[in-house]
Amino acid sequence: MHYLIFYAVDMLLWSAALILVLAAHISGHRPTKVQAFWKLVLALYLAAVYNVAGAPELPYIFPRLNVNLIPLWDITSGVRAYLINSGLNILLFVPLGFILPLLWKEFRSRRAMCLTGFLLSLGIELAQLLNYRVSDVDDLIMNTLGSFLGYALLMLLSRKKKDLLIQEQADGRKMFLAILGVVILVMFALRPYITRAVSNIMF
Repeated sequence: MHYLIFYAVDMLLWSAALILVLAAHISGHRPTKVQAFWKLVLALYLAAVYNVAGAPELPYIFPRLNVNLIPLWDITSGVRAYLINSGLNILLFVPLGFILPLLWKEFRSRRAMCLTGFLLSLGIELAQLLNYRVSDVDDLIMNTLGSFLGYALLMLLSRKKKDLLIQEQADGRKMFLAILGVVILVMFALRPYITRAVSNIMF
């Protein structure tokens, strides 16, 4: 029970830090309530991806070259485990493919969305070289597929609901990079110390 409370408090604190830093950025662009809501959802989603993917944190960097460049190699260790892991990697990036084109017209093409998903996944896999995680080409493939499926789902829904897509006027690529930069700042440099402080207080 103590650990559940610890993780809940920890998540609330770094989420609050993320929202405060992000709010300082988006306030200058005077977004509508809907735009601000989805930008915060995007930021918290990216923070969750950072956490789930095991990307490195400032105090815990241990460079280690652990790479798999052969597609489907892990299936040899168990088909069921491989399929579950692949499915989770697909699902992890479906929200990305949904939220980005929902907000910005720059991502409303299959090419743009797949390239974005690929580059973000590649960044995560390269970052994992700084800790004990395995950088796997299959993760890269499944993440990219997930971003495409999210995009396809949004496009399907937008045909039925014409006003679904948000007409954001800001440069989508710059805004996305700005939000991503804030997320990395919080998760890489701030969150580890927030977690340590919460741990010292609760335990």
